Amino acid sequence: MYSHENYSNNYDYEYAFKTTETFAGKPNLSNFTDITSLTGYETDYRTESYLGRIRYNYAEKYNLEVSFRRDGSSRFSKQNRWDNFGSIGANWIISEEDFMQSVTWINSLKFRANYGQVGNDAGTGYYGYMGLYAGSQNANIGAYYLSQNEALDLKWETGEAYGIALEGRLFNRWNISLEYFDKRNKDLLFDVYLPLSAGATSTTSAQATIAKNLGTISNKGFEINTDIDIYRDKKWKVNFATNATFVKNKIVKLPEQNKDGIISGNYKIVEGKSRYEFFLPTYVGVDQLTGNSLYTLNLEDYFITLPDGSKLGNAEGTDISDNESLTSINGTYYTNNTTYALKEFHGSALPKVYGSFTGTVSYKSLTFSALFTYSLGGKTYDGVYRSLMTTGTSPGNFHSDIMNAWKAAPEGMSENSADRIWVDGIPQINSTMSANNNSASSRWLVSSDYLVVKNLTLNYRLPASFVKRLDLQGISVSANCENLWTFTARQGMNPQQSFGGSQYNYLVTPRVFSVGINIKL
Repeated sequence: MYSHENYSNNYDYEYAFKTTETFAGKPNLSNFTDITSLTGYETDYRTESYLGRIRYNYAEKYNLEVSFRRDGSSRFSKQNRWDNFGSIGANWIISEEDFMQSVTWINSLKFRANYGQVGNDAGTGYYGYMGLYAGSQNANIGAYYLSQNEALDLKWETGEAYGIALEGRLFNRWNISLEYFDKRNKDLLFDVYLPLSAGATSTTSAQATIAKNLGTISNKGFEINTDIDIYRDKKWKVNFATNATFVKNKIVKLPEQNKDGIISGNYKIVEGKSRYEFFLPTYVGVDQLTGNSLYTLNLEDYFITLPDGSKLGNAEGTDISDNESLTSINGTYYTNNTTYALKEFHGSALPKVYGSFTGTVSYKSLTFSALFTYSLGGKTYDGVYRSLMTTGTSPGNFHSDIMNAWKAAPEGMSENSADRIWVDGIPQINSTMSANNNSASSRWLVSSDYLVVKNLTLNYRLPASFVKRLDLQGISVSANCENLWTFTARQGMNPQQSFGGSQYNYLVTPRVFSVGINIKL
């Protein structure tokens, strides 16, 4: 097979806004006299591709498929506009071999392997390789300033996928598939910092950047799919099906200037860890004498001068010996201010395994099925819970857990008590101290494990003898419920909301009940 395709997009935008109406009730632009805003722009984007594919089959046992495509995009300069991508896949139907004919318990068995590439140009703007100037005006005189540095070396991002799998059917009742995969994206687009002498590209900060292809990210793991007829006779059938994906996300390569990592909100992107690795101040607990939150002190950037004159921490850092946020408990220093707290890795938002399982029971024409979905191993930063646990000077909504906040030092508590730190504690309700006590930290991380009763279905097929009298081929009635229950580490939390481990004030997944009838003419 050979084919050719092209795509062209032209966007012409005009915007006009005028005020001071001359005649009431006439919404035409000409009926307004003062121009408040008048602007416009045009963008063009084009791609072109040549594709080819070859399929080969030998003896209905050996299959091979090879494909190739050459893609061009207007987002890149002429020397890098075109790139080549290909794929190859093969499978061997083992069960068709002569030596397998005596193995009666194997109904089918197939081994397959594949490798493929695909290009992506969406990581940059329509004119990603050009040096661009943004237009403005000053006292009605045109003005232009640098908004993007020239990047003639910019090229396609490449997605690569490797996979091998074994799939088959055993004992005429058990289907199973095992697959290993490694999906990588390389030549990822990053904005790399340049000296300001190259030309500032920001109007809000003193920085100059240029787009470059740097960085590789990998998602690899195993996937298993299986279903089995546990029991089967003329009237009954009991089937169980499940699938599970074990995946590990890893940053393989970063730009040289970012080898120490890139801070991105609550995450730190660093080689060897996942894209969504939480990097937050470490929450220790509540000081039972004061009711304030305690965080691990950052002794990598700060130091404390001890009574004997020695220095605790980085002697070349900043001296915070007199800082009021410090607390010494049994020889260890802590802080109540996350500015001086140590940021550490606290796990990934991405799960280690996710999947589903389904149970189906049939008796004659009546069938009941239940689908469950699950995820294990990730963490969620519950910002919604944080907001509901943070007090201020105005009325607001709060979580019921706030009723368990620290109220007073327990009887017998002293400065040297071994249990002075309340590890799972909730700090005092104090609007003055609330900002420090409820700062962003590892305190707000919670397991994102979940189990969802995703779907329950009851279906009944009317008897064929009755249906035939109506001159129809089939009638079935069903009752269905979606999202019946969700089990999570914290009631009300929905880890399915974001794969990046964030929570927002969105409505929970709706619970839907439905009934229906299906008539086959």
